[in-house]
Order: sequence, then C-alpha cells, then structure tokens
Amino acid sequence: MPDAARQAVLTGERPPQLVTVLDEHVLCRPVGGPLVMREQLQRLVKVATDHPRVRLHVVPATVGAYPGVAGAFVLAALPTREDVVYLDDQLKGQVIDHTEDVLAVRASWEAIQGEALPPRQSVELLSKVAETWT
Repeated sequence: MPDAARQAVLTGERPPQLVTVLDEHVLCRPVGGPLVMREQLQRLVKVATDHPRVRLHVVPATVGAYPGVAGAFVLAALPTREDVVYLDDQLKGQVIDHTEDVLAVRASWEAIQGEALPPRQSVELLSKVAETWT
C-alpha cells in the first residue's frame, strides 16, 4: 500500500485507533539530513494533534533500558476482537496469534507505555526536538 493510502486511513470514515510509542533516541538520529528530520518530526506533531484517534508517546532517553529496546512490533486488535502481533525484521514479517505469545507482547506493551511520556508532553518534546534540526 502506498504511503499516501496508508495515511488516508487516519482520515477515513472509520479511522482506527492508533497508539504509537517512539524512543527519544530515534528523534535525534540523523536520517535524511536536518531538513528531513525537522519535517518528519513536524509531521508527527501534526498527525498527533489533528487526529483524535491517534496518540503518540515518547519514551524519554533518561529511562534507560526498558522492554521497548528489544525491538519494534505491532499489537493489533482485529474486528473479531482477537489480538495479533506483527513482527518485522530484515528478512521477513510474521503474524503471531498464539495466545501465550500475544499475552507476553501485551505485557511488554503495557510496560513500555508505563515508561512513556503522556501524549501532550510527548508532542511538546517532538516540537522541541524538531526545532533543533536546522
């Protein structure tokens, strides 16, 4: 699915709830140069503030080690009310639906959210870091 189509999902008739947690370190890692970094962070601020079903959290760098450093994942609640996990690495992506594994990832997700800043503070941090990319 092209990027524009993925983004349009957030503004569609029935947008999903999207809760995202970013590690503060990714806000400071130069990818694409300063202008790209600034625009990307400003875009995240806009999405987080313009879409009521989008919540963005940042785990501050002061937290140290926490379950999120183990790698990215998607925990999705399906319309059938089942949860699945999507894991992606350099070789392939895989969907996990085994109950015990999903519950383990859910526990990690809850621990990660517990370390993250609330949405308003996260957006303030994103805005502040965006201004440093000049």
